[in-house]
Amino acid sequence: MKIKSRYLVILVLFLIVASIGVSFSYFGANIIRNGVKDTKVSTGALELTIDEKDVSTYDIAPIYDEDYEMIAYKKDFEIISSSTLNACANLYLDIKEISDGLKSEYFKYKLVSDDEIKEGNFLHAASGQELLLLDNMFIESNSVKNYSLYIWISYQEDVDQMNMLGTSINASLVVKGVDAREKTSCTR
Repeated sequence: MKIKSRYLVILVLFLIVASIGVSFSYFGANIIRNGVKDTKVSTGALELTIDEKDVSTYDIAPIYDEDYEMIAYKKDFEIISSSTLNACANLYLDIKEISDGLKSEYFKYKLVSDDEIKEGNFLHAASGQELLLLDNMFIESNSVKNYSLYIWISYQEDVDQMNMLGTSINASLVVKGVDAREKTSCTR
């Protein structure tokens, strides 16, 4: 009989410990679960390329600004995203060599796409430096953006532009981007 009562005491103690453990597990999990926030993790690779990088002009003549689409040097290119991530990117013109005569406010560029136009000049350009053409452009994952880059000498009747003739620029297009995660634009 002593052995049966021992088993009975052990069984009762086991049931008490088991019920306390199950109760603690249930209530403890509820308390912890309420304090946890959902977490979303995005991973992937960012890969941006330009199909036609080289930009070289030499011995160009001055033209009227309004004629740039018909006469100016034109470079058509695509920025290709073969990434699983959206990107915020900057487009640069990496100037390998530029003649001193072209470092002028009259040596101009215009970058044109379906949804934006950016223009500027080469006044502060220098060999071995990158000129920012476009900043904070949003590029969706696995997409292609088409651009045309026009470069010309702006004809000015009252300015001596002889030092701009017989000159050249040798450069290449460079795109640098950062992961935009799940954003839909690059504006902050």
